[in-house]
Amino acid sequence: MAYLSVDKSIHEDFVRNILASGPASIAVISHKELTIHYYNHKFESTFCPQASDGEHISLRQFIDEPQQLRLKANLQLVYEYPEARDKYTVYYMKTRDHAYKSFYVYIAPVTAGKQIEDTFFQLLILPDLSKWPVPFTSFDTRELFLEQFNNINFGTFEWIIPVDKIFWSDRVYEIYDIDDRTVDLTREMLSRYTDPADKANAEQLIQQAMTSGKACSMKMHLVTAKNNHKVVDVIVETLNDENGQPLKLLGSIREITEEYKTEEDLKRNVIDLNRSNKELEEFAYVASHDLQEPLRKISTFSDRLSERYKEQLEGEGKMYLERIIASADSMRMLIDNLLDFSRLSRSTQPFTEVNLGFVLREVLTELELVIEETGTTIKSSGLPEIAAVHSQMKQLFMNILNNAIKFRKPGVPPEISIDAAVLSEPEAQQLRLSPKESFYKIQIIDNGIGFEPEYAEKIFQIFQRLHAKSEYPGTGIGLAICKKIADNHRGLIYAENLPGQGANFTVILPAKQQTR
Repeated sequence: MAYLSVDKSIHEDFVRNILASGPASIAVISHKELTIHYYNHKFESTFCPQASDGEHISLRQFIDEPQQLRLKANLQLVYEYPEARDKYTVYYMKTRDHAYKSFYVYIAPVTAGKQIEDTFFQLLILPDLSKWPVPFTSFDTRELFLEQFNNINFGTFEWIIPVDKIFWSDRVYEIYDIDDRTVDLTREMLSRYTDPADKANAEQLIQQAMTSGKACSMKMHLVTAKNNHKVVDVIVETLNDENGQPLKLLGSIREITEEYKTEEDLKRNVIDLNRSNKELEEFAYVASHDLQEPLRKISTFSDRLSERYKEQLEGEGKMYLERIIASADSMRMLIDNLLDFSRLSRSTQPFTEVNLGFVLREVLTELELVIEETGTTIKSSGLPEIAAVHSQMKQLFMNILNNAIKFRKPGVPPEISIDAAVLSEPEAQQLRLSPKESFYKIQIIDNGIGFEPEYAEKIFQIFQRLHAKSEYPGTGIGLAICKKIADNHRGLIYAENLPGQGANFTVILPAKQQTR
């Protein structure tokens, strides 16, 4: 064993023990300047280190500057993470014949209890004896190609363009269902496994990567060697030679067949659901519209009977007529609400700047009589101006305020407060709203009977009622309309029961809208 001692802080007996003779080149270096403190005969015969007068031998003599930076990072890595010491790294090192060759390098610290800059590292260096017909252009691509991935659905590849040879990791063979690892892979051969519908796009991807010099990606369908249909996600990037010409195409391939099937099933379900909803909305509109005429006749003839024969009708006859008139009124209200609901789904009204304070004043004017009869008190702070559909905002406030007045506590005059504020960033994140947009939170709080917490979502479903018609009249559509309006404005609406106090209805609306 031959060794050079520059720093006596490592005991000679210890050095002799760790630098046992063998086929590997071994050196001990320090982190700061990559100075070589000890090396064995194999290292000397392979690399022929030489020191100038007054200078130390440094590993910098054998690796270029990018690899020096990479080596220092690797030294820090193995110092901090013991599991990294079992893995090799590929470096291109200048040998005694002044040629750069590929070597596998294992690294481990040999001094404990010092700072990283003062720590010594042992390098075990083995020649790369693989017999690839075309050398890799850089240690990065070589290491990427050799890397073993635990995920069976992911692999890497390199296409050497001038000689049209393709090298794959084992995972890619598995994705393509090719059992023979010695098969000579070419671009033409792999094209046979590409689904005909995707061949043109695959060629375009390759050309785009070659001309742009950037990473490009696409989803691609395969028909494998075993006639299995698969979907893969491909990312490719081109490396050029010293003349700027494409030398090789590097990339990764990941099988996403199951994810793709799930995504396609979801798309089909959404399309089917939208079609079903549209058909249902159209049916509700047509049915409601067509019901208007016979209902008008029932109401007209009932009214005539009541006017002309009310003196002659007594007992059960009078009661039956009153029930017919009341039922016709309920039916008219239901049809009107159904038409309102279906119109919201078909609405193409443009968004304009709407002052919600002005909208509220309009609603209070229309509710003036019921407010006076019930002794309702309504307080509001400044409401914002937003991009919205005026008529829908009016309907939103009308329905919520009507609800608050209707579901009041017996003998207690309704009190309603309406407040608005800009939605905070944490609140927007919690509600999964876009952080790039501004939203307003409008809260309408009443002192009514409230509701059980488990019904907080149910009350916004169409035809859902929590009370009998005899207690509280209505169709069960009002809050469903409010939710539809909030949806139309890319907003949210939700309710919270305030135990013993009433209910809090919160409406979240964006300040601006997308044009339509």
